[in-house]
Amino acid sequence: MNPVAAKRYPEIDFLKGLACALMLFGHALRVKMPPPGAGDKILLHLMDFSGPIFFFVSGMNVMTFMERNRDKPGFAATKFYLWSAALLFSLGYCYNLAQRTLGFLDIFQCVAICTAVVYLLLRTRLPTWAHFLIVGAIYLVYLNFRVGLQFNPLFVQIHNSLTPTTPMAEMMHPEHGDELYNALRPATRFWFAYFSPFFWIVFFYIGALCYRSVTGEGARAWPWAVFFAAIMLVAPFAGRQTFAPGKSLLDAVFLKDFLELGVRGIPSYVLMTLGGAGLAYLFCRRFYRGAAAFRHRAARWLAAQFEGLGKESLMFLVVHWVFVLLVILLARAVTGALGRTAPGEIDGYLRATVALVATMFAVPRLAAVRDRWSARPHFGRRMGVAMALCLLLAFPARIFVFGVSLGFAFVFPYLRGRLRKKYTTTSG
Repeated sequence: MNPVAAKRYPEIDFLKGLACALMLFGHALRVKMPPPGAGDKILLHLMDFSGPIFFFVSGMNVMTFMERNRDKPGFAATKFYLWSAALLFSLGYCYNLAQRTLGFLDIFQCVAICTAVVYLLLRTRLPTWAHFLIVGAIYLVYLNFRVGLQFNPLFVQIHNSLTPTTPMAEMMHPEHGDELYNALRPATRFWFAYFSPFFWIVFFYIGALCYRSVTGEGARAWPWAVFFAAIMLVAPFAGRQTFAPGKSLLDAVFLKDFLELGVRGIPSYVLMTLGGAGLAYLFCRRFYRGAAAFRHRAARWLAAQFEGLGKESLMFLVVHWVFVLLVILLARAVTGALGRTAPGEIDGYLRATVALVATMFAVPRLAAVRDRWSARPHFGRRMGVAMALCLLLAFPARIFVFGVSLGFAFVFPYLRGRLRKKYTTTSG
């Protein structure tokens, strides 16, 4: 998730960047959205592939790291990788602070856990079928929790109160989940709500296995293509009687409200999005040759933007919410200044487009500033002071928590580089 000087894989960067763009569009669109129609549901479901694609190709980064560093002389690869994961896990709470998810595992903690676990498991050199058994067993732990939650009276009560005519703004509001999550035991809430590694690891782990199979000796992609297509076909029917009784096939896989998004790892969602992520990777691996290969200028520019977001995914994840909120606040300010009695909201698709363009413009420039500053003496110490100051200022003015989160995006690559130096020895 941080920029490195090693060889880049354009199809991985492109897909990760595409996932980032879909993620932002979905986040911006769902906020203040009226009840979605059938077309909206299809678009929103396409955007729900963003997280699975992101985790799927992030799992491949484990394999590319192992390929580059497994036998590198003088480099303690395992110590470096595990300590880097621990650093991401802990510093990621700067992002949690801005997202108000301190009692949960958010995306950075989940990525860190998946990275460490999958790395250690892949070092065992077990056959692919054995890894499938392991990932299945891990997912069953989550599924056991999710089935129990489905029949929790409080979950049923809150879920049934969200009717088909409830505006998406209300359906997506976190307060709908607070009562339920507060009723869960802290350990259960920590491990199974939001970014639970017990089901997100499915995408991460199988992404790594897929990469290992299709790039290794005697590689064949077609069995994976058949597997991914098959699980997409059966996805709408998987667990339908338990999780979506009486719903249409589209609604069986569509995540309509905050409750479902917070505990989304039902079989239909996992199978549908895993299949889609796998087919997207196989397609890009076969046909995508990097942004420079496009003859059309606009296509070449757009592909380059997605690759750039993929390379700077950590920076993107931190700042994209800032631009979503800025667009909302600016729209309210403008409509208020025009004298409307109640500040309005711009069209959701326009809001998402503006936020995406602004984020795509800002991310590479912020990354360039980070790289320039990180070359200066005492960068880590100065960033620590700035982050501590933002944290203190956040008590009277909460907006400063985003400064803490942005500081994390600036300092993590620098500290990871320091770790690499620490675990690299030079022979005399």
